[in-house]
Amino acid sequence: MGFSKTETILASALIFAGASQFALIALMHRSFLNAVLIPIVLNLRHIIYGCVISQRCRIRRPFITAFGLTDEVFALSLNANDERFIWGLEVGAYLSWVLGTLVGIIGGVILLSSEIFKPSLTFSLTALFLILLIPNIRSNALAVIIGGITALLFHLIGQTSMGILLAGILSPIAVSGVRKCSNIIRQ
Repeated sequence: MGFSKTETILASALIFAGASQFALIALMHRSFLNAVLIPIVLNLRHIIYGCVISQRCRIRRPFITAFGLTDEVFALSLNANDERFIWGLEVGAYLSWVLGTLVGIIGGVILLSSEIFKPSLTFSLTALFLILLIPNIRSNALAVIIGGITALLFHLIGQTSMGILLAGILSPIAVSGVRKCSNIIRQ
């Protein structure tokens, strides 16, 4: 896409969010404003992630914890009861992210030139989210149902990207609201 190796490493070191990097790559040469605003909208779900984690675990250093709270870390942190455990997940994820970029710079040319590997690379992000979803289906069935229905409805009207974005935002909000209502009723 025309980015130098240095720019690619800097993007991974400074932008610790896959969807935001995809948006940056796709939009940077067209509109700098869109390249900045769209990742902000894409990452609004992280506010919800932070709220959910803070209800389950006492967070003393929210800015440190917030930086590394990716989709993967969030999924693994749902049963955490110690902020330091979450930091350990985040450090491991961040180092893997940046080192993965280095490996990608070195090996990417080989993979992208292969007609065997190229099609599977486009599906890898979808596969990652599916792998993260499967262990959480039982405990978060409501979120899966709400997210799935939202994404499907928008896909059927030709707005797949909007459906995915709304599913990612609405599902945690709905589940959080249901849990709060349940707690109020129990009290």
